[in-house]
Amino acid sequence: MMLTRENIRQAIDAIAKREPEIAYTLHTMLGKGSIDLLSASETLDEKKLYFTFGDKKPFVNKYQFFAGGTPCLEQVLLIQYGELARTRDLFHLDPVAAPGKMASKTDTAGLSLMLNYEIDLAADLLKKNIAAILKKNIQADEIPLVKLLRNRLQKILDLRNDSTDQIDFKDFEDDPRILFRGVVDEYTMAAFMRFPFSRDSLIQAGRLNLEFFHVRFLLNCLVTGTDHMLFACVAKGEIQGLIFLEMIRKLFYRGLEVKYVATRGGADSPLDPRPVKGAGTFIMAGVWGLWKSNLPEVKELVLESEIEAEKFYTAIGFHSRGLCRYTLKSPEGRLLTTIAAIAASSEKIHPSITSHLCKRVPDRIRLLKGKKTKNGQHRNALAFIKLSLHPASSDLLARTTVTQLLKNKSRIPEGEALLTLAKAFGRTQTEPLQTTSFLPVAIVIDKRYRNHLKGVAHLENYRRIKAVEDLLTTECLAGKWVKIAPRFADKKELIWVHTPEYVEKIETTAGKGLTSLDFDTQTTEESWSTARLAAGGVFSLLDRIMSGRSSRGFAFVRPPGHHAGPAGGSGFCIFNNIALGAKYLKHQYKVSKLMIIDIDAHHGNGTQEIFYNTDEVLFVSIHESNSFPGTGRVEETGSGKGQGFTINIPLEKGSRARDIGRALCFLAGPIAQEYRPEIILVSFGFDLYIHDRLSGMNVTPGGYALITALLLEVAAHASVGKIAFVMEGGYSLMGIRECGLAVMKEICNVPGISEDKIDRVRKSDFSHLSNLKRVIEVHKKYWEVLW
Repeated sequence: MMLTRENIRQAIDAIAKREPEIAYTLHTMLGKGSIDLLSASETLDEKKLYFTFGDKKPFVNKYQFFAGGTPCLEQVLLIQYGELARTRDLFHLDPVAAPGKMASKTDTAGLSLMLNYEIDLAADLLKKNIAAILKKNIQADEIPLVKLLRNRLQKILDLRNDSTDQIDFKDFEDDPRILFRGVVDEYTMAAFMRFPFSRDSLIQAGRLNLEFFHVRFLLNCLVTGTDHMLFACVAKGEIQGLIFLEMIRKLFYRGLEVKYVATRGGADSPLDPRPVKGAGTFIMAGVWGLWKSNLPEVKELVLESEIEAEKFYTAIGFHSRGLCRYTLKSPEGRLLTTIAAIAASSEKIHPSITSHLCKRVPDRIRLLKGKKTKNGQHRNALAFIKLSLHPASSDLLARTTVTQLLKNKSRIPEGEALLTLAKAFGRTQTEPLQTTSFLPVAIVIDKRYRNHLKGVAHLENYRRIKAVEDLLTTECLAGKWVKIAPRFADKKELIWVHTPEYVEKIETTAGKGLTSLDFDTQTTEESWSTARLAAGGVFSLLDRIMSGRSSRGFAFVRPPGHHAGPAGGSGFCIFNNIALGAKYLKHQYKVSKLMIIDIDAHHGNGTQEIFYNTDEVLFVSIHESNSFPGTGRVEETGSGKGQGFTINIPLEKGSRARDIGRALCFLAGPIAQEYRPEIILVSFGFDLYIHDRLSGMNVTPGGYALITALLLEVAAHASVGKIAFVMEGGYSLMGIRECGLAVMKEICNVPGISEDKIDRVRKSDFSHLSNLKRVIEVHKKYWEVLW
């Protein structure tokens, strides 16, 4: 494509419609030859269309001209005219002024003239649109569309009047428009942000003259309301690149298309352009982060590319789909490393980004082990691992990286050095957590727990305790645990949680036959003493842990407790054993920070009710949605001082262990690390079992091992390993035996679930679990880690 005199004449004619005096001068210059074409031999760059303007050789970006026609030529002519007019004024004021000083002033003058012209053009377009709507309906003055267009018009007029907030690109620490921070040029801080519409930023964009992004295009984004899809990379106090995105919407498909992207590496400016290396990769990393943080419905990134850029896009993970069209699902190479740098540099990172980075650690380790790995791949993988260990990276990513390094250190040339680096960063010990494994596991079990509902046909019967007694005799557990004798809870201890009237009501059932508290909760002759022994058994377990003689343990007690509220029993529960345990810790040991994790097919409504209005206890419940007792919705978050201290995670019927594991990894675990409880109490039900009669969940014995391993990991990183399990539901005897054995093996450090299975949950993507995303959305205002 060549530039012709007719093209220049058309551009001047377009200017004449708004600025006839300027156009007259330009036509005169064209007629006298002061504005003319360059010969082919004088062309300096095949990507630019040069012409003469007096003694200068300005250019039009060929891509801009091809895509948009004369507007970009109009802008160049106006800039040159503005510079010429300002030069004459300055010469008359100071005939002996230094040329360099004069050049900086004339450059800004030309850009300012051009910007005013474009602003007036955009404003008139919006005024015409508003007038057209009002002409059809004079009552339309208050309709939302007219209000919207008037807001856009005001933004554009503010640019003309120089009343917009100017942005200091050298100090963007607190700018809300910044989405991500990272690094370009190895050591230069950069920001990925929505384009900051201001007079300064538009003048800078006009000076850069990047492909596609002339000033009229940028202003047109404001006119059409697509400015939210325009983003910039800023570094060294300058715009380093721009990108414009577009959503692709089809029947069952959502894609995010990179419509235009350009960086200043090739920009030609009369002033120092100060380009940086890696701006293109940084911009694509910002777009990928935007996708994962805000657009979960999007399936992939797509773009069309010129042949010369193909190598760049394929190197960062794009795959060819047809002629010149590329798609990205998973970043590679420098792009993945840049995303890791963004995750380490930005204050808040969406959990899905951390999850993806965790999933990529094993394949980066494989690249470090590989003998045939290319130098570039090895270098990028090494940089990724170092960033993952950095103190600013997430704890989850660092732990995942160290675990993989420990497994493979002998097969990685840099293995020892990387582990030394991890230690220097204060990231982790160089061996798996062993802090409390030598302490014996405390177990509360007693034949007297069989006495409740003795002789009554009931799902919650004495055989549940018999099943536990059987599993504890398994040979692999021999010598791994110590039996703790339970004591009876006193009445004065019971009223820490329950009303005196309710406690007295249960006491009056002692020695009596079958007494119904509600439809499914009954007592018999020895229920009063058995229920006190259940609560006291939890106290005995906690005494053992708080004394330091054990760090973990399990109270296999009945009747269960988590449905019992202050004034009544429910759901087979008499007294709330776990809530009483929490109160015991506060009274006896002055514990100020406590966390209860309730993992049972049924919501722990009693425990929630007891602590709903207080911040004394952080309560997290993972349960089957729309099941008994009908409570436990995501929106139930506590009230008063307890706001944010009740976290409900309802999972769909049929959920498996990996779904519960994701809830632990991405919600309960991070929150526990932020909260730092002194001990974690777990209301633990075996009714998640796949064949349990009272639930619809699909957890196998192996799944219970996985859940237990993750709970122990949460405690190891949040409460120095202190964790106490208390039995709640579970109505399949086979489920209690098989799942209970799997749980005990994990608690007693007997080899059980493989680390690879745990890793797959840690690194999995929970984005398809709508319930988890809902919980994060509701609770991110309370907990920083959930952003």
